[in-house]
Amino acid sequence: MNKEFKSASSVKIGKKFKERRIELGHSIEEVSKILFVNKSYLASIEEGNYDIFPSEAFAKAYFNKYLNFLEIHCEFPSVFELNVEKKHKRIFKEFSFDDSFKNNIKYYLSIFLVFSAILLGVYFFSNEEVVPKNEINNIEEIKKEEIKLDDIFKIEEDVNQIEDKSNLITKDIQNNNLLLEFYGECWLELYVNDELIEAKLFFDNERYIRNIKMPFKIIIGNADFVKGSYNNTEIDFITNANRLTGVNTIIFNE
Repeated sequence: MNKEFKSASSVKIGKKFKERRIELGHSIEEVSKILFVNKSYLASIEEGNYDIFPSEAFAKAYFNKYLNFLEIHCEFPSVFELNVEKKHKRIFKEFSFDDSFKNNIKYYLSIFLVFSAILLGVYFFSNEEVVPKNEINNIEEIKKEEIKLDDIFKIEEDVNQIEDKSNLITKDIQNNNLLLEFYGECWLELYVNDELIEAKLFFDNERYIRNIKMPFKIIIGNADFVKGSYNNTEIDFITNANRLTGVNTIIFNE
């Protein structure tokens, strides 16, 4: 993110996280392995700077996950709300004009519209031609034939699109393919041998397809908003999901 999502409150809360971790005798690398969370995310929470997170929902999920592990009680800092408010104020300031400027704009716009209407009228009047009635009938017949051909071409195109889509879906569910469909804001982490190979944020109506062999592991945030399958076997994202954070860890073994 371009802006710094940080405040005095977030820094104070981050200090509590760090002090509690040290009190429990854990390094940040150890916590990263225990929670299956990239240590850069944990470090950002301890620093109180949330600009590494792609969204507030993403940040809250990791914040709560780390919070529960440390067994402390803190409210999520309102750094995202502060930045949105500042952005709105800045935009309003940039686009506020005095009355004289607005009046000048309206005056010149009116002149432009009148002049454009006159030019269009002159153009259409000068290009108007008289077409014999028999030629008009011939033209109408030709147009009808063109419409019929267009309908046929459109039907053929629709059929081809349906076939292509069917082939694509068939291909998706074969050969160790992971297929996920999202119905709201949701984040995904994909691990192979405990190594993070992909972290991504998804939104409504997006899909994720990847060819991957077992063993591997996925961590999903906001599990209520995702459905999917692996090798045409449906994945259960809901049963073992954390009821507070909506985070679920699913392991695929051979």
